[in-house]
Amino acid sequence: MSLPLECRYFFDSARGGRASGCADSCDLAADPAAVAELAELGVARDDLPALLLSEPDGKPRVLGVRLSAEEASRLAAGEGLPAAPLTLYVSEWCPDCRRARRVLEEAAVPFEEIDIDRDRGAEELIQARAGGRRVVPTLRFAERFWAFNPATPLLRKLLGGGAGTPPRTH
Repeated sequence: MSLPLECRYFFDSARGGRASGCADSCDLAADPAAVAELAELGVARDDLPALLLSEPDGKPRVLGVRLSAEEASRLAAGEGLPAAPLTLYVSEWCPDCRRARRVLEEAAVPFEEIDIDRDRGAEELIQARAGGRRVVPTLRFAERFWAFNPATPLLRKLLGGGAGTPPRTH
């Protein structure tokens, strides 16, 4: 059973950002200490606004950067965003990675798979976005949306929200 995720929205009012997306909003102009918290996740001021969904113990589960207000609201609700391409970072020994792969295949979502045990650069990338932790499976939706070992219901919800599919054009 997965725990409810805590939502934290980061913005910078000095750059025109506004609170949105979560009840817990953090303005970097008013709370400079939050800059260090974001740096642990590999998030810079240029990546704002950003949204973090984490477990009560602080483990990050979903991270979105450079979000519009609508995108932040969708992620705060645990919904996905249109975001292709999709990359699945795995380790060969990991049963949760096999589960995530199966969910993606069942949803007929195209993805690239990278084994972080064989690709040091990929491992470093995951650690940079996961607060220094080596988390598998990790899913990267385009360059703006990350999911760290999401429970199956959350992954299905993220995929159902359009993640992994190209955005619609009008």
